[in-house]
Amino acid sequence: MKVVNILLNYKKSTHNNQVLGVERCFLDYSKNLVLKGVKVVSVMKSKIFLVDEAKKTNSRVFELPAINQGDVYSIFKLAWLFYSFSPDLVICHSGRALLFSKIARFIVFKKIPIVVVDHGINPLKFISADYVMTVNSHFSKELIMAGKPQDRALVIPNMIEIPENFQPLAKENFPKKIRLGSLGRLSFEKNFDKVIQAMAILKSQNIECDYVIGGVGVEKDNLEKLAIDLNLENNFKILGWVDNKREFFSNIDIFILPSFAETFGIVLLEAMLYSTPIISANSWGPDEIITDQFNGIKVDKDNSQFVDLIAQAIIKLRDNQDLAREIAQNAYKDMIKKYTSQVVSDKLFDICQQISKKNI
Repeated sequence: MKVVNILLNYKKSTHNNQVLGVERCFLDYSKNLVLKGVKVVSVMKSKIFLVDEAKKTNSRVFELPAINQGDVYSIFKLAWLFYSFSPDLVICHSGRALLFSKIARFIVFKKIPIVVVDHGINPLKFISADYVMTVNSHFSKELIMAGKPQDRALVIPNMIEIPENFQPLAKENFPKKIRLGSLGRLSFEKNFDKVIQAMAILKSQNIECDYVIGGVGVEKDNLEKLAIDLNLENNFKILGWVDNKREFFSNIDIFILPSFAETFGIVLLEAMLYSTPIISANSWGPDEIITDQFNGIKVDKDNSQFVDLIAQAIIKLRDNQDLAREIAQNAYKDMIKKYTSQVVSDKLFDICQQISKKNI
């Protein structure tokens, strides 16, 4: 089987060398399909850090300028790839990748199935693709309600790779001062300010917490100002981009994902891997990953008492550390069962095989 895997992320700066969720998924697809014996061409914008990362997947790397949506040169170059490589299917990870692929397929007049992986919050913009793979069932149901045939609106979760010679993290009892942590882009929808507000509630009850966030983004100044306003500046720190995830999770007691808009939540899989109890808002992806009181504690993002619910969840885990350990153990087992690269890549390979055998 031959696959062209495309990510033309126009928002990515040539100086931005952070592998975020979409880039991670793109690289995971290339790497794991190659491991399954698939011939993969990884297509991406020229002269960005992702080129070097893609080479590590052992796929063939194909660069396009992809300057804008009307980049005729890039479209014809992609058409030449389709003609010469003759893929069994094309996987697109962005809107521009879909647009270029549809035009390139028309130029070479080949019946190549085009599959889009929806990483955003508006799957309907990809409804013209032959197949759409969403990372949660909420969005696949939206597509089906909009008229997409059920067998062409597929669900496949993101995956996590278990590091070589991985040893599960041994967590000790919580210290008196609880250490909270989050990972993610510092943006409005991540809701990190709600955790800081929950800390203020806890402080009023003489419960001390420290809170660290691993990430960068436009909300940095606002979050730091909020901590100062609530007299929590000595209990709050933004770490910037975090590469060493084991070290990060070794230094926190509870992981919190408060986002009101989260399509999947790879950071939840990382918390599961490192046996850290989770408190999560019930956004689209996390709502499916987390089963309340089993592998995490869910809080209702739409509840007007959302901040209080976060504070109550922290207290619950602090006061019942047997529950915290049980939740972390269940989460680790759940991650191994459902979300490892081996498990998800098996499903991806099967989907690709089935699609390659169907007419479009």
